[in-house]
Amino acid sequence: MVENKTKGFKPAVIFGKATIKRMGYIDDYIFACEIKGGDHIRYSKPRRPKYHLVIIVLQGDIDILINGDHVHFGRYSYINLPTWADIYEIRYGNNFHAMVTATDKGVVEDIFRNRNPFPPDFRFSIDHSLGGTINNPNDIKILKKDISNMIDALSDKNHRFAEEINYAYFYILLTDMANMMWNRYGEGSPSHNTEMKRSDSILKGFTELLSKHVLEETSLEFYAEELCISKQYLSLIVKEKTRVSAGKIIALMRTEAASRMLRDPEMTIQQIASRLSFADQSSFGKFFKKHTGVSPMRYRQTLRKTLLTLRPGELNIMQGSLRNE
Repeated sequence: MVENKTKGFKPAVIFGKATIKRMGYIDDYIFACEIKGGDHIRYSKPRRPKYHLVIIVLQGDIDILINGDHVHFGRYSYINLPTWADIYEIRYGNNFHAMVTATDKGVVEDIFRNRNPFPPDFRFSIDHSLGGTINNPNDIKILKKDISNMIDALSDKNHRFAEEINYAYFYILLTDMANMMWNRYGEGSPSHNTEMKRSDSILKGFTELLSKHVLEETSLEFYAEELCISKQYLSLIVKEKTRVSAGKIIALMRTEAASRMLRDPEMTIQQIASRLSFADQSSFGKFFKKHTGVSPMRYRQTLRKTLLTLRPGELNIMQGSLRNE
């Protein structure tokens, strides 16, 4: 793979240039492409995606060494590569065929921030799961069409509302993925209650508990006791369903909560550390840098105000939403 050093999304593409059959992008905003063919990429140092990638595998296999673990995805699967993922190696076969889209993390945050009708377990899956299988072939057709439409729209450089229309296409993609996930639990509205597998019920319960208690509870034992299961069993279920450890998910959700608070200029870093139940500001700073690569102060200084800075009073609304989800 030859790296492209130019500005924009091109450095985020993890596939060799020769395998890209169609492509469209808006610099520093959104990217989509169709890829066919194989490649093997090994990084001398782990790469953390600058953008949130969604990959729909139509054919073939892909193996990724991510966060130190080997992860395999086959035909009819979806892959999330969030911005917290450390990628060491990627290998995909000669018959590999996939649709790919990548977008600034702020776009994903903005979609969920606008109180769209997604349940907390769907956002949990998008933010913390590395992906899963797609059981219904019709879902594959729909998701393929969603990204294909995005490629076409991104290729139209004369559209005066290119950012808006591609934001809408990415929103449609997330909506269709949410619909796909809901259909696993039966017919009805998104808020319906239907019989779930025991493992699905445990993951849903874990998600709901995290939404309520992640600011102050950091131990896996707490969540396991609330669910009346052992922490070993909870760890097993979470890893099986999301391909990410439960401890990692707790840390990531606390990091996300910290990031939201840092976007409020009226909150001091000491206040944020206290709100997240850290012993002191130094402990919070070390934790935040470990999971984001930058200090809280640096993160605050580099926020893009147009999308990531909260308006006055919005933080209280979001914290209330976090607790009520």
